[in-house]
Amino acid sequence: MPPFFSIIVPVYNAEPYLHQCIDSILAQSFSDFDLFLVDDGSSDSSQAICDEYAAKDGRVQVIRQQNAGPTPARRNGLSHTQGSYICFVDADDWVVPHWLETLHGIIESNGQPDMVVFEHTRDTRPTEYPILAKEGFYDKARMEQEIYPYMLCDLRRRPLGTQLFPGMLWSKAVKRQLLVDHFITDDRITVFEDVAMIYDCATHAESMYITHEQLYIYRMVKNSNLHHYRTDYFLQLKMAQDYMLATLGGHSPALDRQISGFFTRRIVGGISLEYSRCGSLLPTTRAVACRLRQSGLTKAISSKGLPLFIRPYVWLLKLRLYLPVVLITIMKLDPAPKSKTNGTQAH
Repeated sequence: MPPFFSIIVPVYNAEPYLHQCIDSILAQSFSDFDLFLVDDGSSDSSQAICDEYAAKDGRVQVIRQQNAGPTPARRNGLSHTQGSYICFVDADDWVVPHWLETLHGIIESNGQPDMVVFEHTRDTRPTEYPILAKEGFYDKARMEQEIYPYMLCDLRRRPLGTQLFPGMLWSKAVKRQLLVDHFITDDRITVFEDVAMIYDCATHAESMYITHEQLYIYRMVKNSNLHHYRTDYFLQLKMAQDYMLATLGGHSPALDRQISGFFTRRIVGGISLEYSRCGSLLPTTRAVACRLRQSGLTKAISSKGLPLFIRPYVWLLKLRLYLPVVLITIMKLDPAPKSKTNGTQAH
């Protein structure tokens, strides 16, 4: 009989953290699950660690592949699963002992919703991106009223908007078929891949449950994919934008507006990161102009539906007037945490 949960952990050179991650999963108070460790061509002892756990616990399976990145690794793992619900854990993170028990209780008590969204915390401090939606069960009608108008870009809380719930894949439990049907197909996207698929799943879900209980611990790793400067940041944004417009664009005017708002906010964040790296106005402007022109990112954003004060900023972007754009960004709009000048907040 298939397990209730299938858990997928993409593993790449995670030796310092892997024991804690796997131990936290195998110590769950709810035991009806299987665990797929997808070794993505590790060159350290991660492969041996995975084999060690598979030899000790029959619920653990090891899948090996040549290095291809977390999205192909997750897809590979998903292709082997049979669980009713799929959960993901990153190899440098860990989960609380009642993670699955809590999710199982929510699922069974609420008619098996298509998706459960739960809270997370960080290993060093509380998350900067809490769930803003109310806790509880959402059928389709309630989702259309309370979730979809604000899901990607909730302008009620911040001038540039914020997500109603974060887009990380690992803070969700998703019905297997829903995830299979909407798993991201573009492996070139390596920064916003979670966002691209999670909101696609949410848009097509018939029901959802949101809990504010903190079940997942995210480890702040300095050199991780999300926390180091990337010269391809704007190119990654463009690929994610194209993907989301193809999968979500045209569903509703509200969702189209949110996609524009979401990527406008990420452009602001990217310009802030360039300024943190360059340190002064003119070098930042030259770098931003070069990267935005190469990416073509600003072509698809629109000022329609955005707050009045942000519309001139979008117009300046589309007119390629980058000097005032950079000046406005560093003076007024910078959303990046001041303590992390080398990081990207992709979710």
